[in-house]
Amino acid sequence: MDFEISVAGFSIGEMQAVKTVKGEESYYEITSEVGFWFFGKVNVDYSINSHYKGAQLVEAKSRTASNKGDFSSDIKWKDGKYVVEATSYKYEKDTVINHPLFFSSAALYFEEPKNHKLFMAENFGLPSKITKHSDYYEVVVNGNRNKYYYVNGKFDKAVMESPIKNYVIKKK
Repeated sequence: MDFEISVAGFSIGEMQAVKTVKGEESYYEITSEVGFWFFGKVNVDYSINSHYKGAQLVEAKSRTASNKGDFSSDIKWKDGKYVVEATSYKYEKDTVINHPLFFSSAALYFEEPKNHKLFMAENFGLPSKITKHSDYYEVVVNGNRNKYYYVNGKFDKAVMESPIKNYVIKKK
């Protein structure tokens, strides 16, 4: 699926989302490229790769390459827990999460989270709550309030808060 990323109604980039299913395993790949002006030109290449066995998230990696720095996260289910190593813009976390998770931000672009109350934010390595509102789902990740909208159960758009610049992701 292809998406447009915009700020204040102006296109700043594109995002692609791909889900591949092989037997009991599912793979999500999200890639995006954006460029915008914020006290100088900012270019960002971003990717998420999430791997599920059955319904459970077992591994996720995110990578951000930008002219403001490079960041990454690695999340792996091992010996009954997630081992998390994450570095993002003004954020670092190495931790362990002792319970399985069954939804992640990459899945939000393919499935309305009707039956999920918690998800993994891959780029921060943080389990975060999903809250249903009248016409959207809200997730708060590291202080940023993101809103996901669905039409007839299908993703339509997301309104994302960011410490650099708020933006909208809309299905093309």
